[in-house]
Amino acid sequence: MTAVDGKRARRRRRRRLALAAAVTAGILLWASCTSTITPPHDVNQPATVFLLHEAMHTGIVLPPQGPDGEFVEFGFGDWGWFALGEDGWYHVFGTVIWPTQGTLGRRTFGARTADELRANAWWAELSPVVVEAEKARALRARLEHEHTASIAQAVRRPEYRWVFVPYDSSYWFPNTCADVAADWFEELGCSVGWAPIRAGLCVAEP
Repeated sequence: MTAVDGKRARRRRRRRLALAAAVTAGILLWASCTSTITPPHDVNQPATVFLLHEAMHTGIVLPPQGPDGEFVEFGFGDWGWFALGEDGWYHVFGTVIWPTQGTLGRRTFGARTADELRANAWWAELSPVVVEAEKARALRARLEHEHTASIAQAVRRPEYRWVFVPYDSSYWFPNTCADVAADWFEELGCSVGWAPIRAGLCVAEP
């Protein structure tokens, strides 16, 4: 190897290390809490919803409807990354830097009680939030309708229990899964702290 080749190889290694460091920093930031959910006060007819967090995904789990109903999670993400599984590290920057096609994901856990939910979604962090039951019912009905409306274009990933459909909202760094989940919690009467880049959500201590 010549001296010139050695310099080029060292430059390539430095670029790879810098890129790996940037990706790692981004993942750590995404896993952090930059915005706090405060549940509503004076709830008359309480229902418990859950903030779900796993790896780089944040979603909302809504309670069962009817005697045979079960908990259901909705989550927002990038169509290529989330629905199609194009989740190699080299897709990170293209996914977050400019707007891409969004997706609405839906999955169930075979859970009819909070204990069953925690047992069946053992890999995820679940934070309970008490809200008005009617608001939880209305949000679930709206998201079910939006998901069903595009079911003909669905992508199913049974290994993760997800069913994804195209969503009329672009995914990128100002509009991530945490941002859309924050909007859903606000729809339930919660207040959610503002952040210029909302990397993650957490629930206020009671």
